[in-house]
Amino acid sequence: MSRIFPLFSLLLTVLIQPAVAQVGGFGINATRLIYPQGADSISVTVRNTMTTQPYLVQARISRSQDGSETAPFQVRPSLFRLEPSSINQIRIVMQQAILPTNRESIFYFHASAIPASTDPVSSNQRPGVYGSTQFGVGNIIKLIYRPANLPFSSMEAQQNLKFSRVKEGLRITNSSPYFVSFASVSVGGQVLKLDTPAALMLAPFSEHTYPTTKAQGAVHWKTINDEGGLNEFNHDLP
Repeated sequence: MSRIFPLFSLLLTVLIQPAVAQVGGFGINATRLIYPQGADSISVTVRNTMTTQPYLVQARISRSQDGSETAPFQVRPSLFRLEPSSINQIRIVMQQAILPTNRESIFYFHASAIPASTDPVSSNQRPGVYGSTQFGVGNIIKLIYRPANLPFSSMEAQQNLKFSRVKEGLRITNSSPYFVSFASVSVGGQVLKLDTPAALMLAPFSEHTYPTTKAQGAVHWKTINDEGGLNEFNHDLP
């Protein structure tokens, strides 16, 4: 079994698609996961929409998007075969850990898949060693640990952002205990760049400055909610 993991490292091509968690017939039924404090476990479903191709799937959770840091969660099963036109449910269980109780914490769920290999078929085949290249696919989605008894809802956090003009551009402040993920932000009709992790998602009790020359006008922003849908809001700069 231990030989499988180097195979994943060698063959896997990771494709990150936050809006649609499906690549090449393999996919996840969610774009983000919420783990409420006190829950025994949560589950997520992976699917194989290919009609003839099975996959070998590896699932895990990390503290970082690149997967280099371990996280206090156990995934069951962590390695399994996913048959064509089938689904499999993965259970996520939190292990003993001390996490902040006054704000959310973020982790990343990795689901990687490589196609099952096939033996070479040839009438002229001679004894020897044969090999083939198999390119894997993968998804990474956010897993957010949510403490109980936070003072208000995640929807209110998305709506009640604070905006201010500064020399460098538009500063957006998230004074809530929730992570806020953006699908788009514009001010005065100018669309702002969401080209860094810090620009795409505001951590609890944080702020970010978006470069822009617009000094006035309406701010329009779209956020991604717990279900993976979009919420839209507007605010007029004073």
